[in-house]
Amino acid sequence: MTKKKKRRIKFGGILVLILSIYLVGTIFYLVWKMPIKRVIIEGNFYLKDNYLKDYLDLEGKSIISTSKSSIKNKLLEQGLISDATIKKNYLGTLYINIKEDKILFYNLNTKKIVLSSGKEIDNNNEYLGVPTLINYVPDTILDELINKFNRIDRENITLISEIEYSPSIINEKIVDENRFLFRMNDGNVVYINTINIEKFNNYLEIYEALINKNGDIRGCLYLDSNSDNKHFNVCDEVKNRGSNGTS
Repeated sequence: MTKKKKRRIKFGGILVLILSIYLVGTIFYLVWKMPIKRVIIEGNFYLKDNYLKDYLDLEGKSIISTSKSSIKNKLLEQGLISDATIKKNYLGTLYINIKEDKILFYNLNTKKIVLSSGKEIDNNNEYLGVPTLINYVPDTILDELINKFNRIDRENITLISEIEYSPSIINEKIVDENRFLFRMNDGNVVYINTINIEKFNNYLEIYEALINKNGDIRGCLYLDSNSDNKHFNVCDEVKNRGSNGTS
């Protein structure tokens, strides 16, 4: 009969295996629980960094278990944001690049803010420098206004205080149904139609030239003509505005 050899348990190898599993598990746990330490936001114009950080409430949460899709979906719920790209590194930094719709104006009739996409959102008094459309505009002309108003640069939109639908009427006949009146924050009035609305992007340059020529006066600037001439005069609209104390 042959003697069976007893197998000796290698406790050292088992210990190494246990320690390896423990080490891997600990590293995995620490990585999984790695908190979001920094949130870097780019691309925002209207929505401030602090507002977005408070809105998302991400700092301290796990950078691994917090999915990029959940962050993006919450941003899109905000209303003003049309798209977002989220990247993260596993040292705890989250990068968010957002795309906002342009704010065009506040529609007093609907009590909504109109965006460049045509979408309307609630006005929560979060946005500054938004002009107000103060009167009724027929639907087809309103659509045209939104489409063309989108061509005005953001910085120039903030120069406008009020927008009034003001079709041009001669001998009780409407000759330009697409004309609007812009009441400016500087006290001037600009008449413009949707066809020529891109001319408004040159407002500051045009008015500066008029000041150099006529002195620092307030009046009406007519940009509703296809002509390159910039007609400007002191008009009743500005006089009345001043007498009402709203200049």
